[in-house]
Amino acid sequence: MKYSIKIAGLLLLGMTVTSCLKDDITLDPDKSTNVVEFKNPSSFVSPSGSTYSLYSKSFDLADEADYPITVSYSGAQVAPTDITVTLGVDTAAVTQYNGEQDEAYDAISPDLYTIPATVTIPKGQRTAEVLIKLKPAKFDFSKNYVLPIQIKSVSSGIISGNFGTILLGVKAKNIYDAVYTSTGYVYHPSAPRAVDAEKELVTVSPTTVTVELGDLGGNGYFANLTVNPTTNKVTITAAAGAAGAPYTQFDTALPAPYTAAWPNAAKANNTYDPATKTFYLRYGYMGSNGWRVTEEILVRK
Repeated sequence: MKYSIKIAGLLLLGMTVTSCLKDDITLDPDKSTNVVEFKNPSSFVSPSGSTYSLYSKSFDLADEADYPITVSYSGAQVAPTDITVTLGVDTAAVTQYNGEQDEAYDAISPDLYTIPATVTIPKGQRTAEVLIKLKPAKFDFSKNYVLPIQIKSVSSGIISGNFGTILLGVKAKNIYDAVYTSTGYVYHPSAPRAVDAEKELVTVSPTTVTVELGDLGGNGYFANLTVNPTTNKVTITAAAGAAGAPYTQFDTALPAPYTAAWPNAAKANNTYDPATKTFYLRYGYMGSNGWRVTEEILVRK
């Protein structure tokens, strides 16, 4: 009986050791066993406890973009010999992640990227670069792309159980996608106020970005700004699912009964200046007791 208990204890200990969440060096590097794995290319997007780690990166809307990541011989030792790492993709990992996290990511189609078939970690070294080539100009903006890159085999060593496959979320961003400084004014029947904030404009399509309406993003008010690249006129509509829809833009003047309440009100004519990367906006929505109108100037940081 004691013998059985000891065996069970040893088995439990073994399971505990092999089920560590991170194969990389953690407590004592000198006692760790090396594994071949992907290094974190950025901060995690995935929640703690996910089977696969998800990362996210945006790329300019170009014909081709480079996404370098690193494969690592992680542990106490350097590579004892040249280690050939064979790479591939595992679309089943995207399906599993979606099921676990109740998400709807799309495995990126092969025509939108290339990855090298193999890379080599040189003898005496710890890492090698994997250069992924993407084609952001061909991305479908309605898709939420993920590249599930996988270490399929190694010529020497052990593949990490946790970072042998990682999920790379990849997005295309248009030329308006950036962080802006917003100054302006919110006209409101009972709560008029100045606006002075930092805002992020996020890509929706090649010529459209979404932005919070005034200072109401926390309440679900978001607008789409579509720029005509020929005239630089801006068309403003409610973003999908936005509160307060529909939105109305006012190109020439404020609606009654409002009058200008800040020095730059006259500039808010719903245009974009590509030279200074500045939006001049005036738009709003009808509430229960009158118009709520935002005038603001967004200057790219």
